[in-house]
Amino acid sequence: MRIVIAGAGEVGLNLAKILSEKNEVFIIDIDERKIEEIKDLNVEAIKGNAANIEVLVKANIKRADIFIGVTGDDEVNLLAGLAAKRFGVKKTIVRVGNPEYAHKPFIVNHPMGFDLIICPQLALASEIANLVTIPGAIEVISFSGGDVEMVEISVKETSPIVGKRIAELNLPLNVIITAIYRNGELVLPRGDTEILAGDKMAIVGKPDDLVEIRDYFGEPIIKNVVIFGGGTIGSYVARILDKGNLNIKLIDSNPEVCENLCAVLKRTRVIIGDATDLDFLMEEEIGKSDVVISTTESDEKNLLICLLAKNLGAKKAIAKVEKGNYVQLFEKVGVDVALNPRKVTYTEVIKHLRLMRTHTLVDVGGMAVLEVSVEKKELSGKKIRDISLPKRSIIGGILRGDECLIPRGDTELKIGDKLLVFTTWNEIEKVEKAFRS
Repeated sequence: MRIVIAGAGEVGLNLAKILSEKNEVFIIDIDERKIEEIKDLNVEAIKGNAANIEVLVKANIKRADIFIGVTGDDEVNLLAGLAAKRFGVKKTIVRVGNPEYAHKPFIVNHPMGFDLIICPQLALASEIANLVTIPGAIEVISFSGGDVEMVEISVKETSPIVGKRIAELNLPLNVIITAIYRNGELVLPRGDTEILAGDKMAIVGKPDDLVEIRDYFGEPIIKNVVIFGGGTIGSYVARILDKGNLNIKLIDSNPEVCENLCAVLKRTRVIIGDATDLDFLMEEEIGKSDVVISTTESDEKNLLICLLAKNLGAKKAIAKVEKGNYVQLFEKVGVDVALNPRKVTYTEVIKHLRLMRTHTLVDVGGMAVLEVSVEKKELSGKKIRDISLPKRSIIGGILRGDECLIPRGDTELKIGDKLLVFTTWNEIEKVEKAFRS
C-alpha cells in the first residue's frame, strides 16, 4: 500500500518505521531538522506544510491508499485529511488535541468523512479516571465494548498476597489473572505460581467483579483526589470524577481557567495556586491526598509536582508525560503511573491499519494484547495445547458469553469465543491468521 503521513514527530516517526517495512511511505513535515532525521528510513521525506495542496501532490497523495495526519497542528491535520479524501484516499486518520473537534476519545466514520479521529488527550483522561476508581491499578483497558476489563496492578511489598500461590487467592467468579510481568519477562500464571513483590499482574473480569479485588491487594479506598492543571486532560478527568462521591481539588495558576471550570464542575473545589510552591502545597494539605494527578503542559513540572506530593505524604501519583522516553524514568524515581498520550495515538492507528478485524489492541508491559474471535470452523472443539501460535504468544483468557474462563491446555475452543492473546508486536498478524476464517 501507499501511505502518506503528515508529521514527523514521535508518533509519525514510529509509524513510518513500522509501516515502511511492507508499504511505500511518504512523510511530510515543515521542520527541516526532522526531515534530516528520517532520511535514513526507507521512506520518501517531503518538506512542507501538509495542508498545502502542492505539498500533498508531491507526496503522491493522488495514488495514496491511506492518509495519517499527526502533526502538532489540529487544523493542518483536519485540512490535509479533507484534501486527502477529495483526492480519493480510501482511509484517512487524523489526530486532534482540541476536544472541540472530538467530543470523545475515538470517533469512527466521522460525519465530515474521516475514517477515524483520535483525541489522545481525552483518551488519556479516561484512562486516568479509571485508575482512580480502581485503587492499585496502573492501567485499565476495556474489552468487548466495555463488558470486560483488564486491570494491570503492581504488587507492593506490603500486599497481603505476596508469597501466596494463585490457587490460594480464591478470586471472585469471572475474575482471572491472565499474565504476570516479572523482571521484564512475561510469565504464564498457573495455580502453583507464587506471587512476588514487584510483579505486575494483568487481571481480567467484569467491571463490577473487579472492584472486589481491591481487598486482595491491601489497597485503601480512594477518597481525596487532587488534580494539577486545568487544561484539556485535567479538566476532562475532573468532569468524569465530578460525577462520583469523591473529594476533588483542581489546582491551576491561571485565574481565567479556574473561573471557567467553576462554572461546569459541581463537586470539585477549584483553586488558584502555584503547584511548585511548597508552602501552598502544605496549606492545601496535599500530603493527605489518596491520589495526586499532574497534567500540566511541562513534563518536568509534572515530575516535580508528583515527587513533592509524594514527599509530603500523598499515597499515589499519576503524571502525564509528553516525551515517551521519559515514562520509565518517571516511574523509576517515584511516580506511580506515567502516561503518554502519543502512545495512545500510535496504538490506535496501528490497530486500524493492520488489524481492522481485531476488536481491541493495546500495549501492556511492552507486549501487544489482542482480543480476537475464533472464526475458523476447524478450531471448534480443538484444544488450546494443539493451537499453533508464535513462540512468545500465549492465550491469557477466554471470553465466552458472560463468562471469563481460565485457559488450560485441555480447554476446547468454541466458535465465537473471544481470546485475549499476549504476543510481541511483530507477531500480531500471525496470531490473527491462526484464528480468522
